[in-house]
Formats: sequence, C-alpha cells, structure tokens
Amino acid sequence: MTPEAAAQNPPARPHANHANQANHANQANQINRRRLLLSAAGGIGALAVAGGARWWAGRDAEHGPRLWSTTAATGRVLLADGPRQGLYVSGYDGTLHALDPRTGAVRWSRVVDSPTPDTDGMGGRPSATGDGAVYTAASTGLRALDAATGEVRWQVPVPEWAELPVGQEPLAAGGGGVFAVHGGALHAYDPATGTERWSTTSGAGGFLAADGDAVYTGGAAARAFDARTGEQRWVQETVPGVNSTPVVHRGAVLLTYPGGTATTTWVCSLEAATGRVRWQRMQRGASDRPLSAADGTVCFLSGTQLVGMDTESGEPRWTATVTLGLGRGQSSMLAANGTAYVGTNDDRLFAFDLATGSPRWQDAPDNLRSDTGYTRVSLAAAGSTVYRSSRTGLHALGTLT
Repeated sequence: MTPEAAAQNPPARPHANHANQANHANQANQINRRRLLLSAAGGIGALAVAGGARWWAGRDAEHGPRLWSTTAATGRVLLADGPRQGLYVSGYDGTLHALDPRTGAVRWSRVVDSPTPDTDGMGGRPSATGDGAVYTAASTGLRALDAATGEVRWQVPVPEWAELPVGQEPLAAGGGGVFAVHGGALHAYDPATGTERWSTTSGAGGFLAADGDAVYTGGAAARAFDARTGEQRWVQETVPGVNSTPVVHRGAVLLTYPGGTATTTWVCSLEAATGRVRWQRMQRGASDRPLSAADGTVCFLSGTQLVGMDTESGEPRWTATVTLGLGRGQSSMLAANGTAYVGTNDDRLFAFDLATGSPRWQDAPDNLRSDTGYTRVSLAAAGSTVYRSSRTGLHALGTLT
C-alpha cells in the first residue's frame, strides 16, 4: 500500500471490548507484580492507612525488616508491660499519644504540656505500668491517665520539676508505687489513688530505677531505698555525679559517672543488695546516655563506638563502629532480646548481635537529611520488634509477635 493510500485508509481501531479486555489484562499483571513484590519483601502485606500509619516500600531484609511507619506521633517512645500492652509517645507537639503497637494506629491523644518546656518541649514524660495506667510529668504536676482512654485518674500538684533531668520520667514500679523526684525529695505515691506514701530528702537524684522492692537513684551519689517505706538501704559515695538512669540487671546496678576529663566515662557495677562496687571500667568518650543491658551484656555508646561488656566482670566482649549521623541531636542505644540497636539522628537504625557485636542489618531512609530540627532519638523494644522515634516519624521494625 502506498503512503497516499495508507493516509486515505487508516487501520481500523480495535473494538472497545477488545481495548477493555487489554486494560483489564494490564491491570491484572500489575496487581500480580505488586503481590509478587510484597511477597518477596516478607509476605507481610500492606497495612491499611489508619491513624497516620502507612506502609513502607518492600526492602531486602539486610536493609531492615520494616513493619509500619507513622508521622501521627513523634517524640519519646515507651512500651507498657503486661497484658494491656500499649505504645506511648510524648510528642514534640505537646501531646501524649497512645498507639497500637502492631499497626501504629492512634488509640487516643491528650495534650500534656512539658514539665521542662525550655528543655525539650515534649508532651509529658510517660511511664507506663501493667495496672492499666500511664503516669506522666506535666508542668502542673504528676498525672495518672487511664491506659485505655487517656482520661485523668488523678493528679498531684508539683510546684517545680527542678530536679527532673532530660531523659528521666516518673518511675512506675509494678504494684510498688509511682516514684518521682521534686522539691529536693524522692516521693512515693499510691498508683491507684495518687496518695503520697512517703518522701525522703536523703540526697536522692533525679535518675531513677527500680527492681523488686528497691528504688535506686543517681545524682551526687548512688543510693538505694526501700520502695515500701522510703528507708535508705545504702549509699555509695565513691560513685559521684551519676549522670544517667541506672540499669538493674542480674542482681547488679549498672551506671555511669564522669571519668575526670571531658573525654572519659566510668562504667560501674554495684551489688544491688549492698551497694558494694563489683567492678569499674574506664571508657573513652563522654556520655550522658544511659547504659542498656540484656542477656548478660551491658552496652555503652559514645560517639562512633558501641562497646559490649560482660555484666559479671566488666570485661569487653566486643566493639562495633556506628555512624554519628548527619542531623542535629543525639543518637540512642538499646539492648534487648539478643540484639543491640543504635538509632541515629538522621533516621538510620543499626542492629548488632548482642553476643558478638556482628552487624545483623541496618535501615536507612531513601534520603538522608542533615537539616532536621534537634532531636533525641528514642528506642523501645518488645520481643522481636523495635520501635524507633524521632522528629520525622515513628517506625516499627522486626517481626510482630
């Protein structure tokens, strides 16, 4: 056919039914390809977009086993204990959020102004326990919120949270009580009513930890108090200036204090029952971030160095190198369930084998950013799931159990 004839007699268009069938076939192929990709990414499937949660794109396991992500709540993250497990975030927007740990859906939100607005601006400092309540430090006092609804159960006025350092929240210790340092004293409250049980002015610092029937504090010296009566059990004055939350693990109180120079830190283990020094080890680097311990290993993070030490002897087991991050703020570290996690201020998360220090996987956003607002990365873990929170969002990684 000549070009002139072709112009005069163009090819006939396909019948409309044929075109529809072709479109349906293309859509089916696209759906099948998407299903195949989701299956290859782990077979988890896409989650419904609810409460601000969204599905991350499928990634290879070595880049991080992603579960869900949300921007509905960002800030300090904490997991509750017990059968009423919940996920709580004291947000940079001045709001305390309760989320479903499995999906990221927001269950409830409540405005809780920060106890130290000039320092962190977050919505309270949540501390959760298994009795169905969440305890928070607000600017006007200590509050107990119903874990299921967010309704206020009780509130105790606190004139000033002068001794509440960044990184420390009120301490809820099972049925033993709710503990907080303010007005120069350590106070214990009934978790059901808010009635003050006792208070002591025996030099208790703002960093708190509890185990069984004892409460441990940092500050000018390490101290232990009877959780039921407030009686001081022991004081260890050779451990001065404890500048982070103590960790209680396998009968020992693990803590840090300044090493005498700007570039050194002492890591110390005290016998929980008596306060006797079990061991001390100098580490390079200054760190006011708390230690974290699990499975007989205590981890110390400073700068680009993550160190795992034996909790019985203090001997180093391994050293791993991590990035400083690109953004503004502080990295965070957590040891849990056989893994040591490090989250950086540019939204990267590193996972190391807790026994050997060997890298397991790392996760990173598609675009690393350095122009973010100042943020303290917050980590929490339950079973094989880890939650990482920063100003850019809250992310869940691992496997749901």
